[in-house]
Amino acid sequence: MAIIAGIDEAGYGPFLGPLVITAVVFEVHDSLGDKDLWRLLDGAVASRPRGSGPRIVVGDSKRLYSRKRGLGRLEEGVLAFQWLLGDKVSSFQDLLGSLNCFDLGNLKSYPWYQQKDLDLPITYPRVEINNHSSLLKEVLSSKRVRFLGARSIALSPKEFNEQLAQGYNKALLLFKNCANLLSTLWEDYGRLEAFCGKHGGRNRYSTLLSHAFQGSAVEAFSEGNPLSCYEIRSGDKKMRVSFIKSAEESHFPVALASMYCKYLRELFLKLFNKYWQEKLPGLRPTAGYPMDARRFLKNIDKVKVSLRISDEILVRNR
Repeated sequence: MAIIAGIDEAGYGPFLGPLVITAVVFEVHDSLGDKDLWRLLDGAVASRPRGSGPRIVVGDSKRLYSRKRGLGRLEEGVLAFQWLLGDKVSSFQDLLGSLNCFDLGNLKSYPWYQQKDLDLPITYPRVEINNHSSLLKEVLSSKRVRFLGARSIALSPKEFNEQLAQGYNKALLLFKNCANLLSTLWEDYGRLEAFCGKHGGRNRYSTLLSHAFQGSAVEAFSEGNPLSCYEIRSGDKKMRVSFIKSAEESHFPVALASMYCKYLRELFLKLFNKYWQEKLPGLRPTAGYPMDARRFLKNIDKVKVSLRISDEILVRNR
């Protein structure tokens, strides 16, 4: 059996809200050739919304989500896969726990998250997600593919800024947390192949991987655009890691990871916006990107001061 994983992120550019990085993992029978999960699972999944019928759409979250379209496609896919694990999460807090996001005690630093929750699903009927998940389980079993789970890292501003203060720039911070997920996969499975989205314009990862996996041999097979590919070895353990431009377009696990990231980030932002809109009725919500973040911060400034809310927990430094 082969273990394949995909890692992606959401929220790298905004000033407000968390940066979320997720790894998803599948077990695929060795006889299944190129392991194209869109092809293998065609009876239950599709790569694009148009003409997908009853199938779950798994694709780049940037194509599946907009404020106008809403969370439906993301929610359908993420919860259908998550329910395969026998954990039919029914709230935001449940989902955070099942994804092992971080020490949930960190949420106590944020008044918009502390003791706050959202019932899930938000947009999709629970019975429909259950039906999709049942079909997905049937098709996965028939194709000898198993979904092993997902794990996320969510860095809200305080945690994000603390890592910057340790000497990481923004790009290295992203790699560090991606490497933490890779290390977890390395420890859990030993032998696997992982696909990751490219980190900006970076093409060379050898030195970074050698530092992250000290004591292991790191061999570069390709370093360029659109692909940088490496093999990490230590004893019986071996992991091939590829950083690929637009990986969510060509690798099913990365596409699914991007959906988990975006769904989770949007749930965080729902709670964040709800908190401030309760303080300032009529306030337009924000997605946290620089220009709109400045508008939002200007609008909430007086209330923020009166509530003694520090920028340390509100705004990322970069």
